[in-house]
Amino acid sequence: MDMLLKIIYSAAITGLLAALIYKKKYLDKWGIFGSSVMAFTILFLADLKWLLLLISFLVLGSLVSKMGYGFKKTIKMAESRRSLKNVLANGLMAILFVLAYSSGFITEEIALVGYVGAIAAANSDTFSSELGMLSRETPRLISNFKTVKTGTDGGITVCGTFAGLLGSFLIGLLAYALFNDILMFWTATISGMIGNFADSFLGAFFERKGILNNEHVNFMATLSGGTFAVLFYQLVL
Repeated sequence: MDMLLKIIYSAAITGLLAALIYKKKYLDKWGIFGSSVMAFTILFLADLKWLLLLISFLVLGSLVSKMGYGFKKTIKMAESRRSLKNVLANGLMAILFVLAYSSGFITEEIALVGYVGAIAAANSDTFSSELGMLSRETPRLISNFKTVKTGTDGGITVCGTFAGLLGSFLIGLLAYALFNDILMFWTATISGMIGNFADSFLGAFFERKGILNNEHVNFMATLSGGTFAVLFYQLVL
């Protein structure tokens, strides 16, 4: 595709996506700006199929965040619109894989696998957090399994863990549908859970102590998911 045409094409789709996000109120204004930069980057340097996977995370994450919204408000865990910090924490690692590929540091295959793994980790963690807090089960700290209050960093439940598995499974299913690679499905499902558990461990050991904040932990979870995905895919392949 001609460079100018690709710029126009990428800008047009990015604009439509930004308008949809604004209408659905998925993100605040700065969140829309950040996601638009990411969308344009993916479209210009990769292609639409890559972007569809990231959009699926945004939509799925927004849907589960609205589930049980009334209860989440009572425990002060409700989140109406996601911000730029949330967009960067969950999407930056995926974009770094795209940039690394476009710069020639890694192959397209490795970039795609890492990209999928990072998004799967973000979606798995979002599902665990948003659906796990709706469980009446008492959370246990992942580091020592002592009972903690709902919403405690590093706290896990059986319901939240299965919700996280569902989140990574859905990204795996979409990756398989988009890229026609069954190994991509298994890679996403497993690496998503690895990133999810990394998030819980980091939350228990560092976020609870104020060493890291939520955005740091989320980014490192996507880093873990993306890195594991590359290693797992290469090992099995």
